[in-house]
Amino acid sequence: MRYRRIPDGDNLFRHSVYPVSFKGPRFQSAKLWRLIDDQMSVVTSVAWQRYVPTARHVHEYGCRLALARNERKRSEGKYQDSSRQIYCGAYQLSARAVRALAETDGLGEIASANVVHRIEENGEIAHAELKVTLKSTGSDVEGTKTAIIDRLWNACAGPMAHVCECDVDVAPHPSGHLTTPPSGQYLDTRSYLSCLWFLIGFHIRSWYWRTFHRQRAL
Repeated sequence: MRYRRIPDGDNLFRHSVYPVSFKGPRFQSAKLWRLIDDQMSVVTSVAWQRYVPTARHVHEYGCRLALARNERKRSEGKYQDSSRQIYCGAYQLSARAVRALAETDGLGEIASANVVHRIEENGEIAHAELKVTLKSTGSDVEGTKTAIIDRLWNACAGPMAHVCECDVDVAPHPSGHLTTPPSGQYLDTRSYLSCLWFLIGFHIRSWYWRTFHRQRAL
């Protein structure tokens, strides 16, 4: 898989799914980001706006994410409606904010922070990998992860709350408990022409990937 650096000014979205980013009925910002240990790094997933160019695309990605998790549980014979995964909405941050982690006071344990385009095996072409590399395994990894999560939350804007069609029966819907981060609400400040340009580029790149990259994988 080839990795592509995401430009600093581009937007990323982190999706909130119940009950993963909740504690009971309450949303927990510390649970929004699930950082996975990977040798001397911690990694997590985001969606790149270039491939989710409108709010509709952002939410469709989130609905598919929750649906896939539920289907996986069903195939394993472990699904229970009481623990059903429910997409609730998304938060925005920039690639620049991710890379700024390596230059943040109080996070001297970080060697580098980056976000790259990495298409998942399930074909989610908007998927990107956020990766923070640590300087030493001897550091307080859990404490560093907590600090990283706090900085990421402070860099976020939102929420963009949403109810998927498959979850309209859920009342009250947990999306009503999403909270606003310190950076405030997310506002899409792009002009109509800019949004149109994003959409055109999205359809061209999506067509190209499905036509050529999948053929190479066969």
